[in-house]
Amino acid sequence: MSTSQISRRYAVALFELIGEGVSLQEDLTKAAAVVALDEVSALIASPEYPALLKQEVIVAAAGDKLLPEVVRLLEVLTERNKASLLPEISAIVDEMVRLAESEVDAEVTVASTLDEESRQKLTKALEVTTGKKVRVSVSEDKAILGGLVVQIGDRKIDYSLRTKLAGLHRVLAS
Repeated sequence: MSTSQISRRYAVALFELIGEGVSLQEDLTKAAAVVALDEVSALIASPEYPALLKQEVIVAAAGDKLLPEVVRLLEVLTERNKASLLPEISAIVDEMVRLAESEVDAEVTVASTLDEESRQKLTKALEVTTGKKVRVSVSEDKAILGGLVVQIGDRKIDYSLRTKLAGLHRVLAS
């Protein structure tokens, strides 16, 4: 089984706990941030330290006030030498919560900088189109010449001038 499948299984269980009203996202994020630190990741990767010590280090560095559910997760992960998966598990849980709250991420590529008014109009148009709350991140790529390219999940909408010119070129060349 791949590590992403393992991470997803843990994330699904945590997401179910969140659905039951346990607010563990903040503590999970704290613990994941600790595990992502170079010093801590070196410690948890080392077979010479016992699982209990690894767990105690993570809990202490995260602030000692972690929810019992997160502490239990750390216990299970350290016992199974899977604590390094915690950042990935946390990211998957965050994504699942966003999707459950009908929130999606949109990556928009434009040829030149968008002013705030245009950005707000674009966000509103994408929200109407998707029926969900949209978080827009904008990047610039002068190679598209004009227009924009929108990526939402696995869906890509290409309104770039470069693509339109390429299509026109194909029509004229045939």
